Amino acid sequence: MKKFRLFLMALPVCALFSCSRDIYVPNQVNVPLLKEKNELKANLSLTNWQAAYSITDNIALMVNGQYVHRGWLDVDDNDNDNDDDLFVDKNTRGGLIEGGVGFFKAVDTRKRAVFDVYAGYGAGAFKTLDRAYNSAPDGSVANDYLLRTRFHKFFVQPSFGLAHKVVEAAFTSRFSIVKFHDQTLGVKAFENDTQRRDNFMRLGDKAVPFFEPTFTVRAGYRYIKWYGQLMFSVPMNDETYNNYNVNDYFQPVSVTMGVTLNFGQWVKDAGRK
Repeated sequence: MKKFRLFLMALPVCALFSCSRDIYVPNQVNVPLLKEKNELKANLSLTNWQAAYSITDNIALMVNGQYVHRGWLDVDDNDNDNDDDLFVDKNTRGGLIEGGVGFFKAVDTRKRAVFDVYAGYGAGAFKTLDRAYNSAPDGSVANDYLLRTRFHKFFVQPSFGLAHKVVEAAFTSRFSIVKFHDQTLGVKAFENDTQRRDNFMRLGDKAVPFFEPTFTVRAGYRYIKWYGQLMFSVPMNDETYNNYNVNDYFQPVSVTMGVTLNFGQWVKDAGRK
């Protein structure tokens, strides 16, 4: 009965998080849909903070930050078992910071349809724990089971969207190239599986390309809108070492929600008064 309850609980969670050991969680895509000079939009959510500013009528800058911490996913089990860990990697923690520059243009006379494309660079790190830590003896040191990696990231993201003052919707096809480096393993991580240890350390052998199609919807009025975003992250390779797929370390699906603040519109309206 308890496993059935955990299964039902995990269904919506697995839509948000990978069920593997995540050492790379793709950040939310910044889709500003700017239309003219001096627009400034910011996106705020629990795990992502983003801003974009148009320096001309067609050129804009963006900056993105991400921090993931899943400690709140802990479940208080009276019998102290770890069945919930079968579904969610609650130990994942980390994030990145990135910046980019882009071109945007409204494609109709009423400026309700917008095309933009941004490119940029970022760097970050993630860490988690080997699943063996869940069944480790009392008093075990978490760092002995630690999995950690750092990475550089390059991205390009063309978007097309419809931007009304009440509702906005956009599709983005982001392409990211991630180069992992400085992987570290605790002394007891994959302790009885030397092949998996070797495979983890080989994550940095090649850059990993990702295709990340994204759907974004916003609803509100003028200065503030609620948004939701669905993103798929698909590695564009098939790296398999010794029957272990290294792509299992990457989160494949994410859903984020938050608010978008349109400071540029607020300043524009204030100037008219």
